[in-house]
Amino acid sequence: MKRLTQWILVLAGLLWAVAPGLHAQTWTTLAPIPAPTEGMAVGGIGNALFTAYGYSPTTGDSNLTRMYSIKSNSWSLRASGPSPVRSEIAYGDTTHNGMLYVIGGRAGSPLNNLERYDPISNTWVTLASMPTARAAAAAAVLDNSIIVIGGRTGTGGPCSGGALSAVELYDIDTNTWSTLAPLPAPRSDLSAVAHGGNVYVFGGCDTFQSPVNDAFVYDPQTDSWSSIASMPTARASAVAGKKGELVYVIGGWNGGNLANNEIYDISHDTWSVGLAMPTPRSETGSFSHGGRIYVLGGGPFGASVSANEMFKP
Repeated sequence: MKRLTQWILVLAGLLWAVAPGLHAQTWTTLAPIPAPTEGMAVGGIGNALFTAYGYSPTTGDSNLTRMYSIKSNSWSLRASGPSPVRSEIAYGDTTHNGMLYVIGGRAGSPLNNLERYDPISNTWVTLASMPTARAAAAAAVLDNSIIVIGGRTGTGGPCSGGALSAVELYDIDTNTWSTLAPLPAPRSDLSAVAHGGNVYVFGGCDTFQSPVNDAFVYDPQTDSWSSIASMPTARASAVAGKKGELVYVIGGWNGGNLANNEIYDISHDTWSVGLAMPTPRSETGSFSHGGRIYVLGGGPFGASVSANEMFKP
């Protein structure tokens, strides 16, 4: 019995080494979105999250803006967006200086719209249009700019064709666009997160409309892309959140909705497996706040869900 106990302790130590902190990870179910929604823009300012536009099976594409209060765990409506109803907005955190930027999407055809929402005045402003019209791109904020990556011209949902390699930079101070080095390969429905002055992108769909597991990092100092360790699971339409040096790629689609939560360690260029999301889904929105990752809405395309779940790494 003593020897068995020793082996159990050794095994427990090995598990701790392989997945440090996994025991502490939790998911919490929060107040659902008032209407099932997918493909919307999501951002956060202070203790509030904001969703804008998106698709609901009851109304189709919309221009609704909603606010979720983290403190009260409740939702309220805000001023609607100015442009035509749309969904499949560029995925990623596009908040800057207390403003939410909403980029591209689709409304029967791919769009190049750029708009900014001010939650203090509850007003919208239309800004310079993006050079490349596209749906399901990825986006990330670097300093005073927003980088928009990949996307597609197809408007029939995830992996619907026309994957793009275009990468464009929006200068917030001058309200102008410029072209950056393209992705190593065309990708749509990919995920992105900014960290340490670089932008990391994960998965998506290739030109054959198939989910992939490759990942790349963009260095703005050299305007170049490099390959990094591939994800364990090929998928598109996932979201990426972060805490410290760790990036959490959550959910997605690969012939069906996924609950996968895979962790990329930036400093070691390695992957591990985290606690799966309670509600499998894709085309969600997410925001990292206070050491937690909020994942809102999603679905498979055309069958949206109202799930609002918070992950504590």
